[in-house]
Amino acid sequence: MSRGATPYLRNDLRKKTNISDVFFFNNISFQACMVILSVFVVLLFSVLSIATTPDPNVVFGI
Repeated sequence: MSRGATPYLRNDLRKKTNISDVFFFNNISFQACMVILSVFVVLLFSVLSIATTPDPNVVFGI
C-alpha cells in the first residue's frame, strides 16, 4: 500500500445486478431474445457461406 492510504477496505453494500434482474424488471422475454439471436446467427452464416464460395471459373478451369 502507498503512504497515506487507509489500512481498511470499505464494503460496497449496493445490490449487484445480474442479467436475470435486467430481464425481469424490463419485461424482456429470454426466449424471445434467444429467437432473435438465432435468426441473426443464421443470417450471418448464410451471408458468410455465399461470400466465401470460390469462383466457378477457378474451380472448373474454365
